[in-house]
Amino acid sequence: MQDNEKKGRISKADLHIDYSKNVENNPNPFPIDVFPESLRQIALEANDKYQFPIDYLGSGILAAASTAIGLKYRLAVKEGWEQKINLFTVIVGRPGDSKSHALKFCFNPILERDSSHFQEYSKLIQEYENDKENKGSNDKPVLRKSLISDFTPEALITVHNNNKNGICIYVDELNGWLKNFNRYNNSGEAETYLSLWSGTPISIDRASGKSFRIDNPFVGVIGSTQISVLKQFAMGGRGSNGFMDRLLFVYPHELKTIKWNIENVDPNLISSYHSIINKLIHEEYNFESLPIEEKAKEFLFAWQNKRLNDYLFDYERSIEIKLQEYVLRFALILQLLFFSTNEAGNIQVEMNAIKGALKLFHYFRANAIKVRAQTTSCEYLESLSGLQQTIYSELPKAFTTAQGIKIACKNDKEGKPRVSERQFKTYLNDRKLFKKEKRGKYTKVI
Repeated sequence: MQDNEKKGRISKADLHIDYSKNVENNPNPFPIDVFPESLRQIALEANDKYQFPIDYLGSGILAAASTAIGLKYRLAVKEGWEQKINLFTVIVGRPGDSKSHALKFCFNPILERDSSHFQEYSKLIQEYENDKENKGSNDKPVLRKSLISDFTPEALITVHNNNKNGICIYVDELNGWLKNFNRYNNSGEAETYLSLWSGTPISIDRASGKSFRIDNPFVGVIGSTQISVLKQFAMGGRGSNGFMDRLLFVYPHELKTIKWNIENVDPNLISSYHSIINKLIHEEYNFESLPIEEKAKEFLFAWQNKRLNDYLFDYERSIEIKLQEYVLRFALILQLLFFSTNEAGNIQVEMNAIKGALKLFHYFRANAIKVRAQTTSCEYLESLSGLQQTIYSELPKAFTTAQGIKIACKNDKEGKPRVSERQFKTYLNDRKLFKKEKRGKYTKVI
């Protein structure tokens, strides 16, 4: 340890200890232990030197791996049921929380590959133009890339057709993506994103007579948003049409203000990370299906069958269903990350990957409930009358029926009770606002 201190370095063991201390009071830490050891070291190093939140790094690694894998692998859940692994990820935070920087760190191997392809394309298109002018036309070169940010629905399909393995919508601020999403609602592109998440064939027909189609799509989404913008994700019907349920919200608990660290990330770790992602990128493209190891499958199915059937709010059920499907996606991604770090094979999905996927399920479920509680609750509170909002704000977090009656039924300026005791008891039956803990005792939900 002394040698490390002299060199200004921190041992890997110390990084793990520091991280454990930092998450002791975190009710929902990102489960970094789902990754192979080498990836955990990379994330902890970037967290220490760049101060990037582990939540951003962990989810960014998952999304980058998903993009690198694309359609090369699918999970064979059982006969007739295969699962693609595209992710729709939303990084949530305040201005200055390094959301974009953390994503760039995770996606750098793919960004560099896209840059290399663009340089090659620029050279070929110049040769094509010169040849077209002087000798006639050869086949026009196409740009093959994995990441897109500014596009029309038609352009998305064109880019995907140039890269059969799949693409990822990589947007710095997802608010701009949402605005385009709203713009296309009238022509049906809103439903297109639901199909893209599911991986079912999509087609777009225009009045001009042009038609666009992808028979086997793989489209992921990743980008950031500010906490104040979250409410917009539920607008335009997206809170009820299943769109919100398909989003993986990364919403860290009480992020600290970033302090600059003069030390650099170990270049060997950065090189190792690039090698891991590049191994997935350069895997042979043959649409391989990986089955689940039998005991792992039994464990997974038993877990799913024991999940709740009844929920306090409707959105909890819809979140649950989509995240159960995400478990399958997580499991295959994790298995292939273990393969890419030489800690496992790529023949079947093993128990370690299944258990890691279930940890990710619980992490993202807590975040989804947190986001829905904020967006849905705000909308519902705003729909109440002024008096209802006033009474709700005056009630303590936990109260008895008698305490509630005393607060709600106090006299107004004219000396009359604001509401009757009967009206208040009816108000208490609103499960979106109140939870009955036991006879005569309630807590506020929002």
